[in-house]
Amino acid sequence: MSRGLGTLLTGIAAFAGGFVAGLLLTPKSGKENRQWIEDKSHRILEDGEKKIGEVSKTIKKSVKDNLPDLYEATELLHFEDEELEEDV
Repeated sequence: MSRGLGTLLTGIAAFAGGFVAGLLLTPKSGKENRQWIEDKSHRILEDGEKKIGEVSKTIKKSVKDNLPDLYEATELLHFEDEELEEDV
């Protein structure tokens, strides 16, 4: 395992441990904690979906703007039947 991956896994484990410890030591009841986690997870999912949608729109727009329309680009090209058969 590379050093960077080990550091990343250690960081994730430390974060998860701190999160669990924080939930266990909080003065809120278990029901309140579960509701808070549910609310936050839904909010994170909604925000993530919005960001993915925005990125998708941006990528589609940049591709559309930077690639020519093939119908317009080839509109003035005319081939004879013999020319098309030679290429095949």
